[in-house]
Amino acid sequence: NISIALARRGKKVLQIGCDPKHDSTFTLTGFSIPTIIDTLQMKDYHYEDVWPEDVIYKGYGGVDCVEAGGPPAGAGCGGYVVGETVKPLKELNAFYEYDIILFDVLGDVVCGGFAAPLNYADYCIIITDNGFDALFAANRIAASVREKSHTHPLRLAGLVGNRTSERDLIDKYV
Repeated sequence: NISIALARRGKKVLQIGCDPKHDSTFTLTGFSIPTIIDTLQMKDYHYEDVWPEDVIYKGYGGVDCVEAGGPPAGAGCGGYVVGETVKPLKELNAFYEYDIILFDVLGDVVCGGFAAPLNYADYCIIITDNGFDALFAANRIAASVREKSHTHPLRLAGLVGNRTSERDLIDKYV
């Protein structure tokens, strides 16, 4: 919804899904798009053979979509997958083609690898609900932003309450 709202305001938006379920972009494209890792494997990791249409798919409202995916359980690192996603996108100059790039990452995984997109971000917005578990994850992400902000200009832009009419725990956390 955030990607579509920004696109409707005239922004050129890229949403990058960073989830082992590969489901971040499904509702935008209407199908499960291949992950960048899958595409790189098919091309024997020859980045020069990857074209934008191999990894960037047009979604609803003109939002462009990429799926990083994630490593199989117990067999890899989320940070590696994010890094391998960023490399071909940099090669394609994709980061210069968009006004806004959203990394949709898991908030409930303690792996530091899922904080890797913060290395490429200016701002972090945390989408949360009013539950303890979601706010615990939000707190971990906020701590990651604080740590990363020591090495580059990253700021926490705020929290957005999602799928909740209650805000008491969110307000208390803030």
